[in-house]
Amino acid sequence: MNTDHAEDQKKLFRLFMAWKESCEREMQGQEAILSASLAEVIPLLWKEIQQNIADAGGLASWEALPPNKQESREIAAYQRVCVNLGEDRLEALTPEDCRYASLFIWGGCCMHKEMNSVKGGNTRMMAWWLENDLVGPMKLYNRDNSAAATLGGEAARERASEVSQAGGVKLTSLAGAVFANKDKKKGQQDTLQVHLQSTVGYMVCFPGTSSTRYGSHGNAAIELIRNFTNIEQNIYLGLHDNPTITELCVLILYALSVTHPYMRQVRGPNATETNLLDMGPVHDKVIAHCRTIIDNPDLLLSSEALYATGSMDGNIWERLDAFYGVHALAPGLPHLRGAMIAFFEGALDTWLRFTSEYQPDGLIASASAAERLRAYMLPTNDDNEGGLGGKRVTTQHAPNMTLESHNARATYRKNNTSAFIRKTLTLADWKYLRRKAREIDSSGMAKKRREIQAAAQRDTVEKKRKATAEQKAAHNAKCAKIDAVVARLDVRSIQDAPGTNADLDLQLEWHRRRDTLVLKKTDVKLKVDKIKALVEAVERHNSGNQVAAVPIDDSVIQVGVPSDLDEEEDDFE
Repeated sequence: MNTDHAEDQKKLFRLFMAWKESCEREMQGQEAILSASLAEVIPLLWKEIQQNIADAGGLASWEALPPNKQESREIAAYQRVCVNLGEDRLEALTPEDCRYASLFIWGGCCMHKEMNSVKGGNTRMMAWWLENDLVGPMKLYNRDNSAAATLGGEAARERASEVSQAGGVKLTSLAGAVFANKDKKKGQQDTLQVHLQSTVGYMVCFPGTSSTRYGSHGNAAIELIRNFTNIEQNIYLGLHDNPTITELCVLILYALSVTHPYMRQVRGPNATETNLLDMGPVHDKVIAHCRTIIDNPDLLLSSEALYATGSMDGNIWERLDAFYGVHALAPGLPHLRGAMIAFFEGALDTWLRFTSEYQPDGLIASASAAERLRAYMLPTNDDNEGGLGGKRVTTQHAPNMTLESHNARATYRKNNTSAFIRKTLTLADWKYLRRKAREIDSSGMAKKRREIQAAAQRDTVEKKRKATAEQKAAHNAKCAKIDAVVARLDVRSIQDAPGTNADLDLQLEWHRRRDTLVLKKTDVKLKVDKIKALVEAVERHNSGNQVAAVPIDDSVIQVGVPSDLDEEEDDFE
């Protein structure tokens, strides 16, 4: 099963695995029933029939049940017999046959691995500036924050700076929004092409960073360094800010040495023949190369750096002009080495986390070559992503089309069903299909599915509202308890007779409302620590040195409702 690395997809894999195991037991049990004699099967079925009657409350109650309920319980009883027999049959198999029957493997999309490695590297690189007390990339304010930073007071300027982002990835995101906006009614896509053709002699399709494209931030950094000088204000300023240029150069070097070679492996001409389960050595090579660059950054930064050792696959740089462009800028970028090492360290940590399925004690490593071939999956989950994208496009053009109709049309095209129909079906078959289609259309399947979905959503919201109400009640009870506290403000009295841990906790809660310097409850677990924290809080209170806490409006409680626009957390933002 090939998905991205989001936790909901890993949970889905576990659910599918449990479902597969259940189906396998049931199928094995069905085969056992077919091969057994009546004398062996009848006692098992009779036992389940008696159990059904007992569960219904006796024979009279059983006979009073509607036929459809009797049928559903009989089917469930038959399935229980199958499962029990299937478990016995599976236990009797050899270890090899049992493993063959239960084989089900998860693999994470390779391109999501690469995309998140850039995210991890960028996070580490952004932190590197602060950790080394260096002036980092300039803040790239939006229109409102720019006005606040220019015209507002000190507090407004600080707030504008806090909420504004900086760095190479922020700059490539801005550039993507301007030059390759995912909304074709926005941006300057056409203007860019005309301008570049008139100035540099050729057109450039700017990478789609606003659409979360694989490798887009590294490729965007290449285009910015090579082709852009005086454009939109924020982008212009970013391209004249040394730390920001440093981060762009790091993105380029990572793209040239890791991203592009990795993408050639994953999405090259032989991608359809590549089995994701056989790519453990490739990921080992990626991890080893990141470590090599961390240990010897001159493989990319030296004036004698070669693609044979700097590129992960030893092939020529994807963009020679970008590599030489970075080296032309390098003398004026004193922190390029440190920022690049930090980026590769962050990327390495992410690669290690996102390739956990290839661990030596995992299912993939323990599977034989034949088993990996049997569980073949493509290196990426592009088919799934493309299927979802196709559904969105279809919905734009035909908002009222049901999911069933969309699936039928997509399957029809994917499987080339039209050729099969023309070659195989007779007029009688056509007549049957039309009648069947009318039956399906009139069955109201889509309406029933929507009703079930609506009921499930209402149930989810109701559960969350109930949980929120319980939390609110508990919070109010706690507040009432704290409101009733009579503060002890005599240090000597506290030291002589501190009271119980519960008393100390209440006193500390009273002070936490008024003083942010009071330690959290989790940080004062021992009684001696509670006494010390309370004494310090009382001393600050008596001297007027407590740091006032920001008041919180507890009256507003939001109920989380799933959104159609929710996206996976692990994807690069």
